[in-house]
Amino acid sequence: MAMTGQDIVNQLNKIPLAQKLAGLGVVVALLTGANFYFVIQPMFDEIARKQQELHALENDLIQKQQIANNLAQFKHDKEILERKLAQALTELPNETNMAELISSISDIGNKSGLVINNIEPQGEQPQGFYAAIPVVMSVTGNYHEIGVFLDSLSKLARIVNVTNIKMSTPKLVNEKLVVQSSYVATTFRFLPQTPPAGGAK
Repeated sequence: MAMTGQDIVNQLNKIPLAQKLAGLGVVVALLTGANFYFVIQPMFDEIARKQQELHALENDLIQKQQIANNLAQFKHDKEILERKLAQALTELPNETNMAELISSISDIGNKSGLVINNIEPQGEQPQGFYAAIPVVMSVTGNYHEIGVFLDSLSKLARIVNVTNIKMSTPKLVNEKLVVQSSYVATTFRFLPQTPPAGGAK
């Protein structure tokens, strides 16, 4: 014989209160567990995943910021090196430019009051990564004019070394003691290194 709804209620009413409370506790526990498993746990998992993504993005941002900071430093260093290279190529050019140099030397000599007797560029003398280019010169003037000329040569942007200075034949010219002076003004140029044929592998 099938039980009706009233029968079920009557049966439940006959159950002691302690058992009813225990049963209610079991039902609440089951509902809570189901709620945690199907609702709360997925939310925790999603939060953990988002935290990992955030941590990865923060690390990526830090790395990119470091790269950006280093890039600014690299650009600054590159500009300094380029300026130093430009200065070095002024002092040690990779072209001979002898016509320009001789013109500068002649101009300095004339402004110093000297008479330029002779300027003879000599052949290049390779010295490894650079070549020396001697220029034999002969001038006439007094000691002060020669001193001013040599001082002005030392201030040229391009390196010029003066050696083998010789003075002779002093004589009075217009109440000024002048001498014949000869010397070698040596300048230099950078020799770009060319790779051997075929190139090293």
